[in-house]
Amino acid sequence: MKPALRPLLILALTAGCATPKGPSSIAESYAKALEENNLSRAYALTTGLPEGESGFRERYGDASVRRERAASVRTSADELEAHGPNLIMERRQDTWRIVETRPSDDAKAALTRFLNAVEARDWEKAWSLLSGPLRARYTPDRFREDFQREPLAKERMRRARLALRGNVKMTGSEATFPLGADRAVRLVLEEGEYRVAAIE
Repeated sequence: MKPALRPLLILALTAGCATPKGPSSIAESYAKALEENNLSRAYALTTGLPEGESGFRERYGDASVRRERAASVRTSADELEAHGPNLIMERRQDTWRIVETRPSDDAKAALTRFLNAVEARDWEKAWSLLSGPLRARYTPDRFREDFQREPLAKERMRRARLALRGNVKMTGSEATFPLGADRAVRLVLEEGEYRVAAIE
């Protein structure tokens, strides 16, 4: 190999072996971009919004909103979980650990995340936890509108929260939380993760 080519080869190899940034590093970069009002950079670190970057800029146009969001991201970064098909990892101090769970625990955790998102009025997060057919039928905004128009919505959420204390019926790829009177919260397993399919 010609001597002049050797540095180029080394550079190419090291560039291809770059280690991806971990979740906590991304969270910190996101918070810093918000604080610096670099909304293009912050948006690039997200999975996007249905309304695009313009909606993101509208949401974080106010400096106090950006500061509050950055602070909440940093607080949550200390308790991060990483989810994927058939895998959950949890941050412990400066490292990550595999979380071993039972299917019923996974279903309860998924329903808890959904209920927390609804109570926090985080409609994008709640929408992302719906089953595929429901996500295809709704947008986050339409889900919010339907929820706010439905007079029994809050009562259903309350009963779903209570159902978490009881037993969950696991059948194949479904998890059912009885609500009484032949009603139930139903979750389905999609790509290794449970998602809310019905609150009846």
